Amino acid sequence: MSTTTLRIEDTLRERIVRLAQALDQTPHNFMLEALAQKVDEAEWKLSMQREAQQRDAALQAGEPGVEWHEMRTYLRDRLRAQAASGHPLVDPR
Repeated sequence: MSTTTLRIEDTLRERIVRLAQALDQTPHNFMLEALAQKVDEAEWKLSMQREAQQRDAALQAGEPGVEWHEMRTYLRDRLRAQAASGHPLVDPR
């Protein structure tokens, strides 16, 4: 494991310390979790962007796609089924 130095504004550092204490964590662990979460989010976002670019290229090349009315019906049915099951929508990440 390596060491990295971060320069943090005093007000942000105070917020981190306060929140870490409230969550019964060290400021170090709080910051590590926050960084890991941000990295996960950025990786997911880049993955979605790459997939969107690939799909767009495929559509531009003439590959068949899904008509909007078909997708809308699919999504509405999925939402209804999810609501009927009592489960909240699931985060795709």
